[in-house]
Amino acid sequence: MRGASAGEEGLPSTLEAIGAILDRLGIRWVIFGALAANLYRAETRLTQDVDLLLANAGPGVEALEAALRSSGWNVRRAIPDGSMLRARHVQHGDVDLVLAQTAYQSEALARAQEQVFRDGTRLRVLAIEDVILHKLIAARSRDIADVESILDAALPMDEGYLERWAAEWEVREALGQLREAAEQRRQRRS
Repeated sequence: MRGASAGEEGLPSTLEAIGAILDRLGIRWVIFGALAANLYRAETRLTQDVDLLLANAGPGVEALEAALRSSGWNVRRAIPDGSMLRARHVQHGDVDLVLAQTAYQSEALARAQEQVFRDGTRLRVLAIEDVILHKLIAARSRDIADVESILDAALPMDEGYLERWAAEWEVREALGQLREAAEQRRQRRS
């Protein structure tokens, strides 16, 4: 496992601030997105926000929004039902909060592992396979670049789990193509 560095400077204060609110509301959360990917990538990349996957909304989306606002966060619903909130704080930056809504996301939350960041902060982060799957599902160019870099790092993975959910989410072909390209890059380097 690698330690994330790019974009981590404000990590402790951001996660301490938002984590305190989520913890107070009884909401279990884990890091995913670029910050999580940086733990597994061959080379880290800059990221401007923190992405958190939430097990639930605790007392409800409205109560979560109210708690964030009362702590100085500007909150808006990126999805009208509140399953994705975007929060911005003058001191702490941007945080995307995504509510788990599928059996897969619930399993990913259960598989999350505590990781140690370079500053010594210990936080729960999605497992490598789940970071890859979330990135493949999102399929933006930066997400695909994250998957490429993770595959280049050649870290151990639960291949059966990855294959099962890649097939379920219909991203198996994309995963296969990215794996093949990673193998070609390794062969060229050796």
